Amino acid sequence: MSRRESALTPSIEQLRVGLFDADPDTSGMAAAGLIRMGTAATPVFLEALTHAHARTRRIAAEGLGEVADPASANALFEATHDTDGTVRARAATALHRLGDSRALAALIATLNDYPDVLHSPYTASMYPLMRGGKAVLPMVIPLLQASDALTRERAFLVLQAAVRNHYPKQDWLRLWQSLGSYAPDGGEPERENAARQWQTWAARQA
Repeated sequence: MSRRESALTPSIEQLRVGLFDADPDTSGMAAAGLIRMGTAATPVFLEALTHAHARTRRIAAEGLGEVADPASANALFEATHDTDGTVRARAATALHRLGDSRALAALIATLNDYPDVLHSPYTASMYPLMRGGKAVLPMVIPLLQASDALTRERAFLVLQAAVRNHYPKQDWLRLWQSLGSYAPDGGEPERENAARQWQTWAARQA
């Protein structure tokens, strides 16, 4: 980097100030600059993770996910219990990027917290779960019996993707039919019967 380029590059303190700015463009550009700094930006993002405004906390969780510094794991886990759903979901997905053992449970817990407004009924936490495999099954199958129809639909989509990812040679349609043809909007007795069959099947795969 030339001396002129170095002079034009914002300092970490300048980026910190920008991150806390109320203007979304300013805070977004600051977050991008901090991410480029790598783990040197971790303390700034950790500070922002406790900010009064939920948008700043969400951006901080996203930034920590991009930086992927293991030192942020405990703070991200705490943030999965934030009062704001978008923060919880982004903290859970960031924890997953770190490969933390608490990530799957956090993703399940935040399944409904951050809907993808362009791709309903998907949510932020669904995407990493759908890319998962065997470990996801015993955690998502109980949600097939959730009282909320949207939760059941999301759980079923995750289940389908996880089975296809982990068992690529398995005929999904045939398996689904053999285990009760579960439908998220089906009658309660049929749903519960199929969900129990899925639990039995998953237990046999362990």
